[in-house]
Amino acid sequence: MTNNSLPTEVNIGDILRLALPLDTAVMAGAKQTRHNVLWVVLLTDWDELPDQARAGDLVLLPPIVQGQATTEQMLIKLQSLGEIGIAGLLAFQPLPDAFSRKANELDVPLLVTPTGTSIRETHRAIAALLIDRQTATSERGMQLYRKLSEMSREGQSLSAMTDVMANLTGKIVIVQDKRLEIQALSSPRNTDIDLSQLAEILTKRDELPALLRNRKAAAKARQSYWQQLLPIENMGRLISPIISGDRARGYLSVVGPADDLDFLDSLAVEHGAAAFALEMAKAKAVSEARKALRGDFLEGVLSGSLPKKEIERLAGRLDHDTSLPHAIMTFSWAGADTPSMRRLETAVNWVLANHNRSTLVHVYGDQHVCIFQTLKHNEDMEAAHSLGRRIYEETTNEFPDAHLISGASGPAMRLSDWPRVYQEALQAMELGERLKLNHVVDFHGLGVYQLLGQLEDIEVVRQFTQHVIGPLVEYDAQHRSSLVQTIDAYFDHHGNISQTAESLFIHRNTLLYRLERIKELTGQDLEQANMRLALQLALKLWQLQPES
Repeated sequence: MTNNSLPTEVNIGDILRLALPLDTAVMAGAKQTRHNVLWVVLLTDWDELPDQARAGDLVLLPPIVQGQATTEQMLIKLQSLGEIGIAGLLAFQPLPDAFSRKANELDVPLLVTPTGTSIRETHRAIAALLIDRQTATSERGMQLYRKLSEMSREGQSLSAMTDVMANLTGKIVIVQDKRLEIQALSSPRNTDIDLSQLAEILTKRDELPALLRNRKAAAKARQSYWQQLLPIENMGRLISPIISGDRARGYLSVVGPADDLDFLDSLAVEHGAAAFALEMAKAKAVSEARKALRGDFLEGVLSGSLPKKEIERLAGRLDHDTSLPHAIMTFSWAGADTPSMRRLETAVNWVLANHNRSTLVHVYGDQHVCIFQTLKHNEDMEAAHSLGRRIYEETTNEFPDAHLISGASGPAMRLSDWPRVYQEALQAMELGERLKLNHVVDFHGLGVYQLLGQLEDIEVVRQFTQHVIGPLVEYDAQHRSSLVQTIDAYFDHHGNISQTAESLFIHRNTLLYRLERIKELTGQDLEQANMRLALQLALKLWQLQPES
């Protein structure tokens, strides 16, 4: 698809792309930029034009010569140059509008370089291109890299950088981040491609070359760019990963007619990706510094170590509106051989990319991911629950072999409430893990477990649990029975014998026999309210134990 074999002929468009300053303007004859150029000549005066220029020449007009004639005289001389059949005229300072109109009438391309452009260097660059196109093209690629690197150092935007590339290549240029979200898109003025359709195609991960879907593999690949046909008639792209560190941080694409992507385009996408890598590395360093500062403050808030006045004074460090109510959610992995916390954070951010509420995400001490979700009002917790379910479902689908645990609480009406609500979310997550609940556990839905979680470490509570439930656990272990499961189902069905027996797939009489055995082993009579409550509390305390 890419045409790496260089043509022997050079036209005005080639000179614009490969030899002239990147912001050279075409003032007239834009449709005639395919005029072939045989040689380049420097006009020394307005006399004896046929002796100075020939058909097919690109004529350079120095400012000193331009100033030797009035506008009317220059129009006459331009007529003479047009009759000679020159390929085009290149000026180094602005020309009158009448001159541009005359050039259009004569179909003579009229180019004007930026002020201060060196005539000597321009003459040399054009001559070098006419003599050795490949060397000139390679040099142009390096010039682009230097230009983009300079723009990055000056803090210019990604869009300004892609504009330079689009002007140089005459193609659409797109920068995407690691999630394929478009960060900058520039296109030439004459493009007739539906940019919204193109954006929709390029933001689909399946459209990436297979190797580039793995960002670490992309960073290690020897190949610097890939070429693809797009599902748009006769359109293709050159794509290069933007590599910083040990992985691709984004992607740079040059898009145009498949048969028009050439050697310069391949150099542009290759050198451009290297320049954008500097920009992304710089942006990441700034982001990490801000993130660290924000994280230090946030962890100070959540730990409860900061005074209320200090919290209010430094709230702006979060770059987040803390005046609104918030729900707080925590997510983490449980068990051994789990994915990294960074991968969990990435999965969370992937869901949040299409979320329409302001949300703050923080990895707390590499232990769990905290999500602070703004609420419209203090009765808006269902919005947070909905987000939590989405994150849980997407993450468990992506990591089916990992055990995800999560808790939620809220609302926190002000920033000073965050430590309390955060601790509640943590408690809900921890209890959810111990109770083997495979969903986001709402602290306020834990019921009596909120209280029991605070009591379980008290020695008298431990003794009570062991005294009541211990005999059932021992009996089940010795006889391979299920008395603990039976009493749990009994309480779940509010003591209804028929429903309990049905849920356990046993006969009613079998259930009655088991309940009698439970009474004998525990000494708790289910017909007496106090004893029934004691047995149920002991059961719930036992369920909180890791070994249960």
